[in-house]
This record gives sequence, structure tokens and C-alpha cells, in this order.
Amino acid sequence: MTEATLGWFIAGICVTAFVTLWFIVSFKELSAMQKSLDTISEQVRMHRRLYMQERGGENDAAAQKIFENKLMVYRETVKNYNALLKRPMNRIPGYIMGFSLKNKEGEL
Repeated sequence: MTEATLGWFIAGICVTAFVTLWFIVSFKELSAMQKSLDTISEQVRMHRRLYMQERGGENDAAAQKIFENKLMVYRETVKNYNALLKRPMNRIPGYIMGFSLKNKEGEL
């Protein structure tokens, strides 16, 4: 093997390692945020059902307040997830790995 070939081989290994680490870090960040988004989404659905059950009852105002708070947290989480996905370091690997922007009300 010549010195030039060895140099190209080492450069290829370094580029492969960089891209692999880039995708791993992006996947960890995006999947953690997506898990929290799924969790809060389920909580919003649960509190929406509870609020619908309590409408007109004595706990109507409390159920509505809790539901609105969960909805506010959900919207903020969606905003943070979308911002994380739009970051230049996460945009390319995120789209390649199937992560997509979320609609604030669409997934509920």
C-alpha cells in the first residue's frame, strides 16, 4: 500500500466515524424528544376524555383547567421538538431517519 492510499483509507475511516456519530447523537436527541411528545400527547388525550366526562358537573372548571394546562405543555413540547428538528445538525439525519415536523393540534 502506498502512502497516498493509506492516507485516503484513514480519511475514509474518519469521515465514516464522524457521520456515524453525527447520526447517533441526532437520533438520541430526536427520539428522546419524540418520546416525551408521545407521553404528553397521551396525557392530553386522557385529560380531554376526563374533561368531556366532567362537563356540566361539579368538577368541570378544575377538569378544564387541567386539560388546558396539559394542552399548553403539549404545544410547548411540539414547538421544542420542531425547533430541535430544524437545527442544522439534526435536519439532515432527522429527515433521513424518518423524523418529521409535528403539527401542534394534528396528532391529538
